[in-house]
Amino acid sequence: MGRVVTRGVVVSAMLIASIGVGRIAAQDVVGDKPATDGLVGQWALNRALSDDPADQMRSMRGAMPSGRPSGRRAGGRSPEQMRSGMDAVRRAAESFTIRQDDSTVVIAYSERILTLFTDRRKQKEVVGDDVEIEYRAWWEGGKLLIERKLDEGLTLTEEYSAHAGTGRLHVLTRLEGDRLPRTIAFVRVYDPAKDTPEG
Repeated sequence: MGRVVTRGVVVSAMLIASIGVGRIAAQDVVGDKPATDGLVGQWALNRALSDDPADQMRSMRGAMPSGRPSGRRAGGRSPEQMRSGMDAVRRAAESFTIRQDDSTVVIAYSERILTLFTDRRKQKEVVGDDVEIEYRAWWEGGKLLIERKLDEGLTLTEEYSAHAGTGRLHVLTRLEGDRLPRTIAFVRVYDPAKDTPEG
């Protein structure tokens, strides 16, 4: 009788353990695609609450080498033209809309639409004067990260997170690279817009 009871206890323990593992696995799957309720919607820039990176940008320009850019080039662009690609990416968007479907996150700006596969796959976008930039996106701790490879070996990373207390969207931007004296970081704050366009 004791053996029967013992076996029953062992079987029950195994079932409970398997259920627990199933729940953990399910959480892992959800973790690859977090709920974006706090990010989805239309957003408008709040300049009063946002950092002004102008001083840091001027400092970074002073540290930029004056020679030939080391990054990929198209059509024999000058260094000034190549830097326009970085300018177009880092410029604060006045407003944008974030949407999500089963496989992608979409950020719709007034002049372009950025489609993100959040599995770190490499993608490309064209900005500024037909400058092609490589980027990838992923989730990290409930935050959406977008990493772009720019000229001169620079990397621009944007981290989108919802502020639970205010309902605002915070976009932490970091610009870093071996040729910079330090990492440049600033936060832009966005308010929920009243009217969200359909689509």
